[in-house]
Amino acid sequence: MSAITRASRGDDGSPARDEQGRPDTGVHAASQGGVSAHPSWRFLDRFDLWVDWLQREGGVWKPHQSVLHRTFKTREETLLHAERFIGRGDFPMQSATGSSAAPVTLMRNRRDALLRAFREAEGDGVTLIREVQFPVGEYALGVKVTRERIAEEVRAPFGSAANPLRSLSGRAVRLTVLIEHPYDVLTRAQGSLEVTDRGARLGAETQDFAAGVSVVGVPYRHATVAISRGLLKKPLLYRYELAEAAGE
Repeated sequence: MSAITRASRGDDGSPARDEQGRPDTGVHAASQGGVSAHPSWRFLDRFDLWVDWLQREGGVWKPHQSVLHRTFKTREETLLHAERFIGRGDFPMQSATGSSAAPVTLMRNRRDALLRAFREAEGDGVTLIREVQFPVGEYALGVKVTRERIAEEVRAPFGSAANPLRSLSGRAVRLTVLIEHPYDVLTRAQGSLEVTDRGARLGAETQDFAAGVSVVGVPYRHATVAISRGLLKKPLLYRYELAEAAGE
């Protein structure tokens, strides 16, 4: 799986911004704990095109039937496919009797109006790129383009600069110590994480790790340190999770 490293762009062609308003380059820069982002801590952009029939309930448009959902690798490809789909003007809808979906074809002037509305629509520029709700009789067509940033899993020795646990340094983290089995939880702890060359400190909890021990995780989300206990025993796992993500 290749990683995207070029800077993403907003609808006006300017560099996209992250939640803090900083230029979004596709690679997180950890500002807490003095940790520099390692080149392997990269994210992939996934763009989704959603087309749905909506029905008004209590004065609010609610999902009624899905028309189309497709995933793309680039923003440009997604927007181009959306405009082509709108240009065809066929939006299938299931009948009330449950028979096969039949296309609802918009007249040319209505297709043009929907296309103009879609081109002028705006989202937050981060996760929601564009969204429009276009009334068609008692229903409406909802056309939406979203972006999801998906982090790649990283595996590295603890002593390596690529160690994904380093990405959580200085952040509120939840630690679960367990045997490699979902029910064999030994201890839990939570607090601000400090990662050193020889281990990790979480409040009053301190763990020492050898430089060569394996760490696997998704940067800025979670990381697990696996400690071997011999050939016939399952590894001891130290699982660190970003506290906000663990509570979702």
